[in-house]
Amino acid sequence: MTLPRIGLYSISVRGLNVPDMLDWAASHDIPFVHLRGGPRGVDLASQSPATVWRWRKAAARTVPITGVTADVDLADLLTGDASARRRAAYDLEELAEAATILNARWVRLPARTPLTVDQLARGEKLRALADSVIPLLIEPHHPGWVFPATLRSLVDLVNACPRMGLLADTAQLAAALPKRDRFPAWLAPVLDHTQVLHLSDPGTGLDAPGHAVIAALAAHRVHAGQNLEVALEWTGADRGPDECLARYHATVTWWERLTSALEPR
Repeated sequence: MTLPRIGLYSISVRGLNVPDMLDWAASHDIPFVHLRGGPRGVDLASQSPATVWRWRKAAARTVPITGVTADVDLADLLTGDASARRRAAYDLEELAEAATILNARWVRLPARTPLTVDQLARGEKLRALADSVIPLLIEPHHPGWVFPATLRSLVDLVNACPRMGLLADTAQLAAALPKRDRFPAWLAPVLDHTQVLHLSDPGTGLDAPGHAVIAALAAHRVHAGQNLEVALEWTGADRGPDECLARYHATVTWWERLTSALEPR
């Protein structure tokens, strides 16, 4: 099976507006882009419909925007007072609607705060999660998610919402790997439900312990038929186009070397 090509998360490059970034990506044979869509990014939900349609047309002639990342956190939807929860649900729904206009295939929902079993159980009945107009991918963004009860409840939430999955970030997952166990029991269910993998380079490269373990296990799943989209998330100090492109090519080489070692001889 042909392994997926590497795309690019838009936070990896600075100084370009959306149409220019898409032109730049196409000119360098980057096959797709993930767009940071919340207020910390392009604030997609606040753009006029005309602007979003213009971006969609730009993507149609260059490279697709396959996914959009939200700033609304899973905890915002399930904790705090009712007014704050309603506001978070409204913000997520607005972003999801704009993402569909953009022709994206999913919206990423960060999970920076581990939640309790009871809190996660509420999500199964939350319309913003259970009935989203676009698939939602939760990104576990804290080592505390890997505790058995917490992880099991997160997986139960994903299973209860047919259009929900996970986005895995190699840096986040690598930080949770125990030093003496390269393949902890929690890693398999996370990757089994992962639809998007971010090869996350914070400026130190992908040779830090854990990145290759996670990427290799993900590649094994692709070989077995799991549909997985892979993109670089470069968050080093220099995110100008030239440095970003250099990091992108280095990541492509790293991924190809890693995955070629897994192919049957």
